[in-house]
Amino acid sequence: LGGKKGAAAVLGLAFNMFSIWFLLIPLLKRGFPSIPSAILIVAFATSVSLLLLNGFSKKTFCAAIGCIGGVAIAGLIAFIAGKLTPINGFNMPEAEELVLRASDSGLRISGLLVSGILISSLGAVMDISMSVVSPMAEIYEINPRILQKDLFKSGLNIGRDTMGTMANTLILAFAGASLNMLILFRIFDYPYMQVFNSDLMTIEIIQGLAGSIGIVLTVPLVSLLTAFIYTRK
Repeated sequence: LGGKKGAAAVLGLAFNMFSIWFLLIPLLKRGFPSIPSAILIVAFATSVSLLLLNGFSKKTFCAAIGCIGGVAIAGLIAFIAGKLTPINGFNMPEAEELVLRASDSGLRISGLLVSGILISSLGAVMDISMSVVSPMAEIYEINPRILQKDLFKSGLNIGRDTMGTMANTLILAFAGASLNMLILFRIFDYPYMQVFNSDLMTIEIIQGLAGSIGIVLTVPLVSLLTAFIYTRK
């Protein structure tokens, strides 16, 4: 149904999986810092995916920069949350197994939580970034004399309509991945204070909030960049 765009999207998805499996994970296994490695791979995968969809264009440039900025914001929020709370990679369910199995490879466990948030928020941030840039580009094509501030306001209005659904998408994805844990909490009738202070629930909350904040702040970032790039003389 997608035609050439659909084929390009499939190639972009395949390249993203390739980047995670053959680039990011080997870097982490060899002891490279997890957060810079994740940011580098996210930027690389985003650029290639958007180039496959739209080629070299202003639209691709604005969407890529906005997406990388939004993911970086999500990672920064998660990093700050990790500093303010005792939550880090060692709180994840697989941390003990990773320590036992990967102790000789130089793998650093502490930054894996933030790296996971960077990867998990990439899809939603890329979606909202392109959802804002594409109609802004169409508006400019129809009215090339539009003022920069008016084009920026249009981008904000478009983004407001989509940011709520994108945030819901991200939160529901995390909730679906943790459904078994949530069911167990209800079966054993844990007090709500204990539920929200458990490591697993706190990690899900940090992931959801960091990703949602990244989505929300991507809208003004990509709107401002697109308005500037398209209307500059």
